[in-house]
Amino acid sequence: MNSNSLVDWLEYINLNRSEEGQFGLKRLEPIKNLVLDSPIAKKVVVIGGTNGKGTTAEFLNNLLLQSDFKVGLYTSPHLFNFNERIRISGLPVSDLDIIKAFKEIERIKGDVRLTYFDYATIAAFILFKKNSIDVAILEIGLGGRFDPVNLLDPDISILTNVELDHQKWLGNTREEIGEEKSAIFREGKTIIMGATEMPETVLQKAEGLNSKTLQLGLDFFEDEIKGNNLNKESAACSVAAYKEITDQQINYKEILEKTSLLGRCDVKGRFILDVSHNLASVRNLVSFINKECKGKSIKAIIGLMQDKDIIGIIKEIKHVISEWYACSPDIDRAMPSADLKELILNETLSKAEAFESVDLAVKEAIKEDNTDIVIVFGSFFTVSEAYESLSKLKQIDL
Repeated sequence: MNSNSLVDWLEYINLNRSEEGQFGLKRLEPIKNLVLDSPIAKKVVVIGGTNGKGTTAEFLNNLLLQSDFKVGLYTSPHLFNFNERIRISGLPVSDLDIIKAFKEIERIKGDVRLTYFDYATIAAFILFKKNSIDVAILEIGLGGRFDPVNLLDPDISILTNVELDHQKWLGNTREEIGEEKSAIFREGKTIIMGATEMPETVLQKAEGLNSKTLQLGLDFFEDEIKGNNLNKESAACSVAAYKEITDQQINYKEILEKTSLLGRCDVKGRFILDVSHNLASVRNLVSFINKECKGKSIKAIIGLMQDKDIIGIIKEIKHVISEWYACSPDIDRAMPSADLKELILNETLSKAEAFESVDLAVKEAIKEDNTDIVIVFGSFFTVSEAYESLSKLKQIDL
């Protein structure tokens, strides 16, 4: 593969997406030895967990940038452009730099079969090394044990929480999932846990390492942090990590309040867009609605992947929804809108309509032109397409 088009490269690396999760990290050892022959940054922070990883990464990134650190940030998935996944000093890296990194990976990988996430993650390693980063912040994509980010030995490992999600890959209980996610902890380094209750497997893993362990509710507290609409636990984790990196004094409250993240309880007029796609994240969305939308009628544009706990998600939020617009984002894994509508009707007494696309659902919600609040949720794909539709319809600026 020798194209100079990022679109071509993304199509190429996407070929193995359907089988990711089946591979361990041992097959990546030859590439690891070449790419990670020296540290990718002076300090490395790895963030895992079921929810709040991206928010924690964004908060910490902004805190460090305010203190003049050169920060490399790797997150997933993206909403609009692949470049969003790899940022340096707050800015997405260029197509050209990503292509150069992909070409370097292609040159050194030999016969090793790489997944989409392998390419993306190793590209971030290469780009951070080349740019002499002070602090690298990397978000785990799935689980922990076999995620390519776990090739690194982080100075700080943050585990935001452990809830049920991706059971096909990670296990059917919080204990099993916790064992997978706590694999990012390292001997003699710092561990930050962003939940007051963690599975016993996580606590045992932390106790078995000669590491400094900080847990929400014991060693740091969310009440000390006044953030914005974003997750308070994530804000607390980011401040705890910041204090482990530097003793520079900054105005945490001001920086956290100014931090925004697309797709996280993002209020755009009468639309609220949120990428919640599992029970825990939907629970957070409901809490936000109860706090910010008292007395309002709530309609929902919902599009979900077929492997999610769809019935559980509907049950979790149905008491605040008066009308549903079931839709299918443009991806093969999406639940067909007609099937989703039937599940909604079976679980609720509310009115529900089915739309073949997110765009059609958004247009219908706008056409009604009333004072109802419209929430858009269910997946990154649903929210991304809704943003684009709202922008084209001149309802928001992106």
